[in-house]
Amino acid sequence: MSGPLEGIRVIELGQMIAVPAAAYVLAGQGASVIKVENTRRGDELRFYGSQKNGISAWFINVNGGKRSIGVNLQEPAGKEILWRLLEGADVFMQGFRPGAVDRLGFSPDAAGKRCPRLIYYSSSGFGADGPYANHPVYDPIIQALSGWAGSQTTHGEPSLIRGMVADKVAAMMGAQAVTAALVQRGRTGVGQHVDLSMLEANISFNWSDVMMHCSLLDADAEHRPNVLASYRLLRCRDGWVAVTAGNDAQWQGFCKALERPDLSRDERFTTPAGRASNMPAWYDAMDEMVTSFDAEEVLERVRAEDVPAAPVLNPDQVADDPQVVVRAAVVETIHPTAGRVLQPRPGARFEGQEVSLCPAPLHGEHSNEVLTELGYEAAAITTLRSDGIVV
Repeated sequence: MSGPLEGIRVIELGQMIAVPAAAYVLAGQGASVIKVENTRRGDELRFYGSQKNGISAWFINVNGGKRSIGVNLQEPAGKEILWRLLEGADVFMQGFRPGAVDRLGFSPDAAGKRCPRLIYYSSSGFGADGPYANHPVYDPIIQALSGWAGSQTTHGEPSLIRGMVADKVAAMMGAQAVTAALVQRGRTGVGQHVDLSMLEANISFNWSDVMMHCSLLDADAEHRPNVLASYRLLRCRDGWVAVTAGNDAQWQGFCKALERPDLSRDERFTTPAGRASNMPAWYDAMDEMVTSFDAEEVLERVRAEDVPAAPVLNPDQVADDPQVVVRAAVVETIHPTAGRVLQPRPGARFEGQEVSLCPAPLHGEHSNEVLTELGYEAAAITTLRSDGIVV
C-alpha cells in the first residue's frame, strides 16, 4: 500500500543532502519523486563514501523511492523537458544558490504563471537576500553560524557534530513546509513559493534549548546554567551509558539503584532548582556512582527504578539493538547494482499504510521511461540522447 502522499508528484532538482533528503522524506510518505540530474556526472553525492559498482551508500540512503532522468538544462530542448515535468507536477524542489535556477528560466514567477497549482520550494544556504546570499555553503558553515559548533564545546573549544545535521534539519523542515503548502493548496487551489534558508532553519531548531539564555532580555531575568552545557555520558567499568534523571523520582531511583542514599539526601541535588544550579557537581556525582559497575549492571539496576538509560552503541551496533529489531526499524534490501543494503524504514508510520520504496536510481536510469510518459516518441528520445540533451 502507498502512504498519505500517494498521487503527489515531486520534481527534485538538487544535489547532496538538503533538497534530496527532503524529497526522500516525501517519497517515504508515498509521493512519486522524479530526480532531475545534470548530464555530466549527476548528483555529486553518488561519489562520496562507501561504494559498490559506482554508487555510494550515502546516495542510496537519501534517494530511495525516486526515478532519475539526466537533462541538459542549458539547452532549449532540455528546458522544454523540465517544463513538461513541472506541468504535470505538484511540487518543484530546487536547491541552488539564489538566482541560479531563475537564470535558466525557471523562476518562481515564471513557474507560477505557467503552473499556478505548483508548490515551488527553494532551499539555499542563506536565503534570497542579505550579505551571505550568494556565498557557497556546506553543512559545517551552517553549524558554525547557527550555534551548533559553539555549543558543542570540549575543554572550551568548539567542535562540529560528526554528521550532516544542518543539512538534515533543513531537509526535515523543508519536507514539513512543502506538506503544509499542499494542505493550503487543497483549500485554495493555488500553489505558492516556499523559501527555506538552511541557516534560519537551524537557528529556529536550536533556539529553544541551545540559545535559551539568549531569549529573556529584561535585566531582572534569572539566567540559570544551561543543562545542555553539562550533558555527558557516564563511564562504567567496562563501557559507557547514557542516563537522564530528569525529575525528583528518577534521581531518587538512580541513587537507590546504585546504593547511594547519601547522595539522595544531598541538599544540592534534592530539588530541580538545586540540580540546575549545581549541574557540573551533579554529573560528577553520577560519574563517580557508576565507575565500580559494569555497564550492563548499571542499565539493569536503573531501569528497574524506571530511570531512562541506554548503552552507548557504535554505529555498527545500532541495527542489532533489540528495540530496533522488534520494530524492524532497519531492514535489509537488495539494490540491483549495490547488492545487499541495510537501510532504515521511514521514521513515521501511518496506520494501515506501508510505503515500499524503489531502489535509489542510477544516473539517468529512468530517462526513457519518464520521457515516454511525457509524450515523447521513441525516435525523439533517440535524438535527444544523440544530441546530449538527456542521458
